[in-house]
Amino acid sequence: ETRSSTKESDQRAAKRLFDEAKTLQSKYFKQLQHGESINLQPMERAAEGLINSLESQSNALLCLAKIRAKDKYLMEHSLNVGMLLAYFGRFLGMNKHQQKQLLMGGMLHDIGKINTPDEVLHKPGKLTDEEFVIMRQHVVHSYQILKAQEGVSTTMLDIARNHHERLDGKGYPNQLKGEQLSETTRMANIVDCYDALTADRVYKSGMPPTAAFRILLAGVDSQFDKVLVEKFIRCMGVYPVGTAVKLKSGRLAVVVQRNSEKPLNPVVKVIFNTLTNTHTE
Repeated sequence: ETRSSTKESDQRAAKRLFDEAKTLQSKYFKQLQHGESINLQPMERAAEGLINSLESQSNALLCLAKIRAKDKYLMEHSLNVGMLLAYFGRFLGMNKHQQKQLLMGGMLHDIGKINTPDEVLHKPGKLTDEEFVIMRQHVVHSYQILKAQEGVSTTMLDIARNHHERLDGKGYPNQLKGEQLSETTRMANIVDCYDALTADRVYKSGMPPTAAFRILLAGVDSQFDKVLVEKFIRCMGVYPVGTAVKLKSGRLAVVVQRNSEKPLNPVVKVIFNTLTNTHTE
């Protein structure tokens, strides 16, 4: 087999794992919506597969994580947060068991939104104070739903309960601050915010990663952990995999691999020529 065909079969395997995780996730959302309990074992297996392929296929998986269906935002966002948390955990030197807990925690961290009314969940504009109170409840619901399930780890509960807490104590639901925020919580705050900022929604385009990094840096010490934000940016690279970039030639390309030697020169794959308006293979 040539190197490129091995790479392609690896990417297909990564896509299969990713799709399997998505299918499981939507099954869990439905079951929990109907008040049924869920069996986490298949997700454990899927998470294990994803963690293993993160080693060889992190680029392919992060590319997939960027390809989102706008209307399925909640699911896509949850899976992305899980993937990015595991990727970040690996960068920080965490073991596979910890990476798996981070992945599963991210995939289920917003499960409480199944109880949030659609008109609040999908409202394009700014929420009113009353709506914001309703929206904030999703964290409490996520925690209660997961706590009632068998096999849910403390890491998973930590992510669900605390991903909207802030270092300065102005977060919700428990206004935790400083030392009360575990490393997992601090990681989840950063990743959750980064993914929400860069996501395309039905009513708005996501911002480029570089702009999201600036927002994270502006929130250092008040909202986010400074050391972890800096490490997250290093982990993602200046141009994270899956980012669309416009080349000097006017062609549109996607970053398929980072360049650790020269972060400003990643490996890209051209997808569209804006001068001739033609797609390229």
